[in-house]
Amino acid sequence: MRTLFALTLFTILPALAQTPGDHSRVPPARVPSPYLSAADAQAGLNQLDPKLIASYTGGAVQVGKGLNATVRRRARGPQYAITHPREIEYMVITKGSATLVTGGTLIPPTIDSDPYPNADPNALIRSAKGVQGGLARKVGPGDVIVNLPGTAHWFSEIDGEIEYAEIRVPNVDPAPGIEPFAVSPKK
Repeated sequence: MRTLFALTLFTILPALAQTPGDHSRVPPARVPSPYLSAADAQAGLNQLDPKLIASYTGGAVQVGKGLNATVRRRARGPQYAITHPREIEYMVITKGSATLVTGGTLIPPTIDSDPYPNADPNALIRSAKGVQGGLARKVGPGDVIVNLPGTAHWFSEIDGEIEYAEIRVPNVDPAPGIEPFAVSPKK
């Protein structure tokens, strides 16, 4: 028993003897994190074509190449309702206010290159008519919204303009028992 204790002690002591803050096992440095300053975001948004900002999708400035992160500006007028079947979308409102409807179902017909039903589980499903049901909330600066996979969402009304940071996390399956997305039946 003493031999086992001594072997254990001699095995553990060198590991305990490492100096605090020893980072010899930290992975090597990677490239610096992508960064978009508030000034650069505003400058980019201000350079967007006003017609694009007033369109169904609004205009956006990328945070970094190949990232699912943008700063977006939208203006009053018709808006797409959308669901991302396999993406979580985070929205942080930075300026302006709007009524955001989340949940419910998209109102047909769906549009774009990804109509419903669609065999592609990553398809974006959009409707120009909006969302039926769901919960309408007034959103403004500082509000954070998390649209889970398959959650329909839609700015039903924008008070002038709204700006927000949008971050999407791809390849996320809906929770067990949750349909990947929903579209109201055609009437």
